[in-house]
Amino acid sequence: MVAVTPVDPPASARERRRGWPIVLQGVGRHRAGSRVLHDIDLDVEPGTIVAIVGPSGCGASTLLRVVTGAERADTGTVSIDGRIGAAAPRVCQVGDRVPAARFARVHASVTAAARNADVMDAVDEAARLCALVGLESPDAVVSRLAQGDRQRWALARALARRPRAVALDDALAALHTAARTQTRDRLARELRERGVTTLWATRDTAEAAAVADELVVMDGGRIVDRGSPAEVYGRVENAAVAEVLGPVSTVPGIVEGTVVEVWGQRLPLAHAAHDGHCEVVVRPEHVVLVGADAPGIDAVVEQTTFLGSVRRSTVVTGDGRRVLLEHAADRRLNDEARVRIALAPVPANVLARA
Repeated sequence: MVAVTPVDPPASARERRRGWPIVLQGVGRHRAGSRVLHDIDLDVEPGTIVAIVGPSGCGASTLLRVVTGAERADTGTVSIDGRIGAAAPRVCQVGDRVPAARFARVHASVTAAARNADVMDAVDEAARLCALVGLESPDAVVSRLAQGDRQRWALARALARRPRAVALDDALAALHTAARTQTRDRLARELRERGVTTLWATRDTAEAAAVADELVVMDGGRIVDRGSPAEVYGRVENAAVAEVLGPVSTVPGIVEGTVVEVWGQRLPLAHAAHDGHCEVVVRPEHVVLVGADAPGIDAVVEQTTFLGSVRRSTVVTGDGRRVLLEHAADRRLNDEARVRIALAPVPANVLARA
């Protein structure tokens, strides 16, 4: 059996090569008479990780397939390292479903991929990559692996090929929570240290925020927001983005100049908005329990869920709005208990009322 102790190799063994720039201009894609992608413009800098999130059917998987050449764009161009069409190099893809040769074994197949990429000490490099992704059975037959381990194997094999760019389409979806977080962090560090240009599509917005240099939000085949994770989370300017980056609640407010009045509180605006009635987008961590005499609104607890470090409760306010809040795990709220809630004094994002 080959040892898979996760030991970092010397710097000389981890050659950093410049990742490929990826540029999409006006990319559109139709399928079965429906438009799946609408005029996508996206410029991915070499060596960066761009995470893509959105609701089911948002077009993220199709976008990755167009980038990798598995599907062709009906309109627009895809440039990989400055080349388009048949002249463009192929981008490696790892998805949520991984086919495997019937008799391939884990370590041997990763070693073969490393040798094909002219990696020195391919056997040791394969062992390191198996450890990096958490594969504990290097002699196992790949086709007999559980789906989560098969995803690990596909990632290790992709990294062994020394890619200049990769497309990851929910490539960690089959891993359970703790292992997924560990593998995510190791994988992101490896990709950054190597300078691999990465498109990372995921349904897990927390995962996207953790790995991304740039976060892209898609909805209905369009890019509806983009920026650093902090920028995108800090501004929620339309309902589609609010839904993707949830859970969030919306409550009524009134904009007056640079502030919004909500529940008897006056909060600064995160971004300029027109005066008048609006919907204030509220994250659970920005809703607080307050005393009976404090500014806020009365509410009745509908349900409470234990999340480990915190509890998330749903309350119904006096005007019939359901609001999510997070509070200390040791403070349990009974169903139908009466509480008073307020908003933390942070800049507020608002949506204009239709």
